[in-house]
Amino acid sequence: MNRTTASIAALVALTACNGDPGEPDVTPLYRNVVEGQPASGERGSMMINEVHYAGSVSDDGVYDADDVFFELLNKHPRPINVSGWRFEVDGDFSAGYRIPTVEQAIPPNGYFIIARKDDGAFADIGDVFIPDLELGKKEVHIELRDADRRLMEDAGSTSERAFTNGFDGVTARSMERVQLIFGNRGSTSRNWHAYSDDVGFDTIAEGYRQYTLASPGVANSPDYSGNASSGNFE
Repeated sequence: MNRTTASIAALVALTACNGDPGEPDVTPLYRNVVEGQPASGERGSMMINEVHYAGSVSDDGVYDADDVFFELLNKHPRPINVSGWRFEVDGDFSAGYRIPTVEQAIPPNGYFIIARKDDGAFADIGDVFIPDLELGKKEVHIELRDADRRLMEDAGSTSERAFTNGFDGVTARSMERVQLIFGNRGSTSRNWHAYSDDVGFDTIAEGYRQYTLASPGVANSPDYSGNASSGNFE
C-alpha cells in the first residue's frame, strides 16, 4: 500500500468512527463568539461554581424561599456566549430551562449568574432572570448543556440529599465548589463546601447581607475542608 492509499484508508476509518458530521450529538460544533449568538463549549470548560438553593433572608428576618441563583464560571481560555444553552433541574422535581439571548460573552475566569428574582437579594448581580426558576430544596441536581445539547457539566445528585447548606431557620447559605485541579466533578459531594464567611458578600443587594450568605459574581469563600489540594488557581 503506497502512502496516498494509506492516507485515504486512514481518513475513511476516522470518518467511520466519528459518524455523520451533520449530527451535533456526534460531532462537536465549534463556534467562535459572535455578539448575541451562542458559542459552543467543551466539557469541563464551564463549571457550575455556586448553587444557592436556600432562598434569601432580609436583614429584618423575612425569609423568601424563591430567591435563588446558581453561578457559572468560565474556565476556558476564550470567551463563551451561553445564549440558548439549556439546563435541567431534576432533584425534588424535574424542569428544563433555556438561557435567553445575552449580548456579552463570559470572559475567561468570568462569572455568570442565573437568578429567579430581579427584585430580591441578587437583583444587582444577576445576568439573566428566569421567573419560574426552581433548584430544589432537599435534592438538588443541575445538568448544563450547550446550544447543541452536549453535556458540559452537572452539579449535585438525584440520589443524595443536597450536598451542603440550606436554610437553618436564621440564615440561608449557599454551597460553593471546591477549587481542585484534578477530579473536580460537580456530581461528587466532596467537591462542594459551605459558604464560610459570617456575612454575605457585598455583591448581594443591600438589606440582605446579614443573613443571606453567598458570593455571587466573585471568588468563593475560603474552603476549610482540610483538603490540601484545594485553593484558588485563577
